[in-house]
Amino acid sequence: MTDGTDHSSAKSSARKSVNPLTKYLNLASAGLAELNKQAPMPTKAPPPEIVLREGSFAIRLDDDMSDFHGPGEIVEQLSQIPEKRLDLVLDGRSALDLSFVVPNGPFNDLEAMIDTEIAFRSPFQRDQCVWFWSAKETENLDWEVEAAIVLNSSVDWVLEALRVSGKTINYAKRYTADDELRIAVYPSWLTSPRRFAGPLTLGRSVRMIPPVMRFPLAGFAILLASFVAVFATQSIQLRAVAQEAELANTELAKRAALEAQTRALRVSRTDSETRIQMIGNLAGLLPDEVWLEQVSLEDDRLTLTGFGPSAANVTRLLSELEQLSEIQFGSPVTRDNTQNLERFRIDATLVGDN
Repeated sequence: MTDGTDHSSAKSSARKSVNPLTKYLNLASAGLAELNKQAPMPTKAPPPEIVLREGSFAIRLDDDMSDFHGPGEIVEQLSQIPEKRLDLVLDGRSALDLSFVVPNGPFNDLEAMIDTEIAFRSPFQRDQCVWFWSAKETENLDWEVEAAIVLNSSVDWVLEALRVSGKTINYAKRYTADDELRIAVYPSWLTSPRRFAGPLTLGRSVRMIPPVMRFPLAGFAILLASFVAVFATQSIQLRAVAQEAELANTELAKRAALEAQTRALRVSRTDSETRIQMIGNLAGLLPDEVWLEQVSLEDDRLTLTGFGPSAANVTRLLSELEQLSEIQFGSPVTRDNTQNLERFRIDATLVGDN
C-alpha cells in the first residue's frame, strides 16, 4: 500500500545491517528498487504542485498560486499545464503527522513494521485512509520515521482528475509549519498503473530490469538462495540438537529425582532400624523398676523421659552404651513422692550404629 523508500538511507542500511544475511537481503532489495524505479523526467524548473488544504485546494506554477473552489475546476486547469508530472502537497491540517522509531532489520520487515505502527497509531479505519512516510537511519542503526496519514476522500478525486487529464504524480510532500520539507516520497497509492490498472506482477517487474543486468542479478539471486538454504539447514540442525538436549535434560532430571527418592527411603529405613535397635538396647540395659515414658530420636540426638528410683543411676547405665556420648540431663530432676520415684529427662548424642 505504501512505498516510503528513502534511497539515501537504504544504501546506508546495506552497510550497517545487523548480520551478513540481513546485509545481502537489504542490498538485493535496494538494487531491485533502483532498477524498478521510473527514471525521473528532466525538467528545467520545479514541477507544478497541487496543494491540498483543509477544505480547499490550489495549483502552484513556479511562484503563481491559483485557488479553486471545487474539484470540477481542476481538470480544466490541469489540461492546460504542459508538464506531465506534478507534486502533491498536503498542507496544513489536510494530513495527520506521525513521528516514531523502529529497530533495524531487512527492508521488507522494516516496511511491514512501519505500516503496522502507522495503522496502530492512526485514528482512522484502515480502509478510510492512506499514508506515506520516509525513514532515516540513526547512528545506533535504528530508523526514525516521519509519516503523514490522509483520508481517502481527500485524495481520490485528485487522482481521478489526474487520470482524466493524462497527468501523473511526481512526489507526495509534507512540510512543517515553518515550510521545512519533512517528507517527499512516491507512495504506491499515487502510482497510476497500480491505482487504475491492477498490481504490478512479478513478470512485469522482471521485464523492467535492463537485459545487461539480468544475468548478474540472476547469479546474485542464486547465491542469495544458497545462503538462505545453508542458514535454514543450520537452523533446522540446531533446532534438532536443542530438542535432543532438552529431552536428555528431562530424562536426567527424572533420574535424579528418582535417585533422591531412593536415597530418602534408604535413610528413612536406616533411621527406623536405628530406633528399633536403640529401644532394644535400652530395654535390655535398664532395670525393671525404671520405665520410660517417651523415647525420641531426631538426627543424632536421643532424648529419654521417664521415672526411676535414681536418675543418676540411669545416666550411669546409659554411659555403658558405646553408641551414646554427651549424656546429660535435659531438665532438672524432680521427685514424685506419691510413687517415690524420680522423674528425669536425659539427652544424649548417638555416635554409632552397632
